[in-house]
Amino acid sequence: MDGLNWKLEDDLKTVTVTFPTNPPVALQLDAAGVDDLLLHLGEFRASMMPEFGRVFATGQKVGAVPDPVWATEPDMMQGHSLLHLRDPRFGWLHYLLPPHEAEKLGRILQTQVAIRPHSPPLSKAN
Repeated sequence: MDGLNWKLEDDLKTVTVTFPTNPPVALQLDAAGVDDLLLHLGEFRASMMPEFGRVFATGQKVGAVPDPVWATEPDMMQGHSLLHLRDPRFGWLHYLLPPHEAEKLGRILQTQVAIRPHSPPLSKAN
């Protein structure tokens, strides 16, 4: 929405969102309020059209979280793998991978670990 003003307060505990209405309306949220807003907006977004594409085009520039904390455990009810990823923006995210997808992910990660990073040539000043 154009004209929204977002401000993290100096105490680092409150976000103020000011809406460009007449008169302006401000909404103050603490961390729990932001978590609640993110959860509900995420649920609404999952039902909205257009939906996110099911295929990710690799090679894009992305804002990746470096070295995220993660955990995994078996799902005893269905025989799947539960993958938990901690995103500093959204908290713990949880994914249920069926066995064939968990196996595929493991193979791909092992292959990628074996690849040496590409070092671009050093550029020279003219």
